[in-house]
Amino acid sequence: MLLALGVQAQAYAATGDRPETLRITDGHRETVQRVVAYAERAHYQNIAVDDSLSRETLRNYIDLLDGQKLYFLKHQEDYFLDRYGARLDDAMERGELDPVLEIYRLFRARMTSYFDFALEYLQTQPELNTERTWIRRGEDRPRPASQDEMHEVWRDRVRHELINLVLDERSYEEAAEALRKRYERQRKSLYGQDADDVFSVFMNAFTHTLDPHSTYFSPHNYEEYRIQMSRAYHGIGASLGAEDDYVLVREVLPGGPADKDGRLRAGDRITGVDTAGSGEVTDVVGWRLEDVVELIRGPSDTPVVLRILPGGDAAGNESFMLDLTRGRVRLMGAEKELLNVEREGTEFSVGVVRIPNFYYDMEGRQAGLEDYPSSTRDVKRLIGELRSEGAAGLILDLRRNGGGHLNEAISLAGLFVGRGPVVQVHDSEFRTQVLQNRRQQTVWDGPLVVLVDRLSASASEILAAAIQDYGRGVVVGQRTFGKGTVQNIYQIRRRGEEMPGRLTLTMGKYYRVTGESTQHRGVAPDITLSAAAAELPLVFPNQVIGEDIGESASENALPWDTIPETEYRGGSVDGATLSMLVANHQRRESEDPDLRLLRGRIQAMQELTGRKSEPIHLERRRADQEVRRAQRLAMTNEWLAENELPPIESLEELRGMDLPDVALEQASQVVVDLLRLQAASSRATAISSLH
Repeated sequence: MLLALGVQAQAYAATGDRPETLRITDGHRETVQRVVAYAERAHYQNIAVDDSLSRETLRNYIDLLDGQKLYFLKHQEDYFLDRYGARLDDAMERGELDPVLEIYRLFRARMTSYFDFALEYLQTQPELNTERTWIRRGEDRPRPASQDEMHEVWRDRVRHELINLVLDERSYEEAAEALRKRYERQRKSLYGQDADDVFSVFMNAFTHTLDPHSTYFSPHNYEEYRIQMSRAYHGIGASLGAEDDYVLVREVLPGGPADKDGRLRAGDRITGVDTAGSGEVTDVVGWRLEDVVELIRGPSDTPVVLRILPGGDAAGNESFMLDLTRGRVRLMGAEKELLNVEREGTEFSVGVVRIPNFYYDMEGRQAGLEDYPSSTRDVKRLIGELRSEGAAGLILDLRRNGGGHLNEAISLAGLFVGRGPVVQVHDSEFRTQVLQNRRQQTVWDGPLVVLVDRLSASASEILAAAIQDYGRGVVVGQRTFGKGTVQNIYQIRRRGEEMPGRLTLTMGKYYRVTGESTQHRGVAPDITLSAAAAELPLVFPNQVIGEDIGESASENALPWDTIPETEYRGGSVDGATLSMLVANHQRRESEDPDLRLLRGRIQAMQELTGRKSEPIHLERRRADQEVRRAQRLAMTNEWLAENELPPIESLEELRGMDLPDVALEQASQVVVDLLRLQAASSRATAISSLH
């Protein structure tokens, strides 16, 4: 590729830097051959690594490198697809990865060249009030056909990012300097990429053609994954990922410093880090994820300050500083609460058990510890305590529960449905295994509501589905995530290396006792909460969790299907009862003034986040920001007044407030409906016996 070599030489001459030398090793060749072999032998869909998968892998690789369409021109993408699209599978099976490096070298050369172009353009003091627009997502932007078109895209990008920084309450000079440092740091970070980094990107371009949950981890990346999964490390307690140029908060871990503070939310983006609370904030937009994680992580009892761009907001709008004290992040166990719900002069006691995940300390049990952590043991104990405190009905709160130990979900289901089948697992050999609860007896046979949301996933869906299928309770909330696949982890040890990499490969699917998959579609609630009820208090900080989150939004997600049902006792909640519960709930929602205001808030947020482009015009953006801020503040204060709460002067104040949990309140009202129906049925039975 003469073009690649020519651009590369020009870029190095301009910067005076030298990039990391990239060489494919025997270990890389051996690894790719083993990953391909595992995929063909063990993946659930019995895939064949053929020309079709080859082309899709190559497209994924190009998208992972340049999904924003800021580096490759259209004819360069076409060249690689034409040259290697049908040959990459054969090269992988032989362990040949020269095409991977060829594409990456061109990517690195063009990225360097365009950063040089952007830095030169910054020196001209670009005009920030133009008639042009910036398309927010790369997938909505065509790939430029010429160098002139790409330069125009980069001029727009520089102006757009300058506007974002100025809107973040900086002077033009401060914004330009921050952007200059950002581009120089991104270029330097690019030069630090080694062959292992490139290899990992390519391996995941391949595994993600299979399904969203099949993943390759290099030895270094697996250690990071292990830390995240163990949830035992010193830091702020948040699971982070990368999205475009941002570090994205994927999950706030229960019990960590961020969770206890209460202001950080899933979907927020970290744009700056002050590692010691000194007032010196390092801009981290465009950084590698592992470098940002390294900045944030640190010893317990030390300060760290993050600049946060709330989820759903356009870049540059209303970021805020979040000061935290690092601590040891430990897994939080199940918790209980007793609610007193008044209805027509009568008070009802409703117990709530929150299960953040399904945990089980196998090592503690093997060591003979009497109080080893187990979600089933803890929930069983909490139910006993709630019963002694007078709870007549129960809510299982599975919101934001992303799953955990499968056997715990099965045994926990037994506390409500007794002994019997809970879930079926179907593998690539067409074998079906019925997993049963054989140990736990029923400990709660009273009115039961299971509260779920879009982030209830995997083992949570198994538990909710079992309670629904056995007719033991009413599922309330939103359709769940839809993660109904099973993964195995394989060690991929390289020649001459002590630490192996890992391959997680989807090898099965979960099915309900009815034979329906939980994959893709999730569990549909019996009673659906409106988006307003489900999201409060999260809706105020600018995030609305919708259908764009979940398995159905993931590329290459395995489909929903069915297998034969297994033999089980039980059935759905009585149709007449469910119809009455739904009607009562809909009436309450229609009369709730809180939800009326929240629906308006959600509509405004959806209109904002649904925008595909923004004007490259500072004054219009600033005016739009001020109007939206005033509208949101007015709507929020109206809602606070309805709830006899004091008004606020800034939306940031809302993150620290103890807001009512509307979804939990709605669920408790459904429990009261069940208790009243139960009481009416008992009275009718008593009268009938008298006659």
